[in-house]
Amino acid sequence: MKIAFVTDSTCDLPSDLVTAHKIHVVPNILVIDGRSVEDNKEFSRQDFYIQLPHMTTFPTTSTASVGTYQALYEQLFSDGFDQILSIHCSNELSGIFNAASTAAQSVSGQVIVIDSRQVSLGLGFQILEAVEAIDQGVSLESIAERLQQVRNRLRLVAMLDTLEYIRRSGRVSWARARLGALLNLKPFVEVIDGNVHSRGEARTRKKGIARLLEMMQSPKPVNRFAILHTNAEEDARRLLEILAPEVPTTPLLVNVTTVIGAHVGPNGLGFVTLFQDESDQ
Repeated sequence: MKIAFVTDSTCDLPSDLVTAHKIHVVPNILVIDGRSVEDNKEFSRQDFYIQLPHMTTFPTTSTASVGTYQALYEQLFSDGFDQILSIHCSNELSGIFNAASTAAQSVSGQVIVIDSRQVSLGLGFQILEAVEAIDQGVSLESIAERLQQVRNRLRLVAMLDTLEYIRRSGRVSWARARLGALLNLKPFVEVIDGNVHSRGEARTRKKGIARLLEMMQSPKPVNRFAILHTNAEEDARRLLEILAPEVPTTPLLVNVTTVIGAHVGPNGLGFVTLFQDESDQ
């Protein structure tokens, strides 16, 4: 059986991994001053975060259309694939999963659409695990259960430079209520089962980075690890240098894609850890 892998641009997978594993990535949409721009197509991530605080209109985001997903699925079947595994950003945070699911019902072929309940490399790592599982002979029908086990071993935490962008996005209900108390603090958030949860705050960036470093360190064996940032590469590399000797796998360093960064804002810093399966230890 020939299986195609589809995801969306919130996965944050580096291009070399996308190419190596032949993953099809559908770009999401940035809407800036009423103009729609495909994620990562017009702005570099670096330029976007530099310009973001100076934009007169707050950018919004949207998913690619149902028709875009339907056309891709049909093309993949036409290209000779027998089945398609389509894994996407949390349904709680985006309409991507619904668009892909609707498209899957419109094509004459087996498309399994999975809600990753995550975002960024919390999604990306699940895709890589799915690719490896299929290569090892796991059936497409069993992959949803396998990925649920993977999700239970994932942790994504981020320190935001400000709560303002996530408040404006309207995607996180508690952010509006807490804005006044957090104006001068550095809030921490964690994605758990598809939702963004508050994890406290730090009084200064320096204290926040120190706390983030503590949160990154764990006695549990690590299978995959990444440091995420939104144009905070210097801080991200410093953390990577400190942690590299403790991480047995090659860590990733990723400047987060613009459709996520529009809701996070510049100078965010975080990490994604996929712990090893205890049964493999």
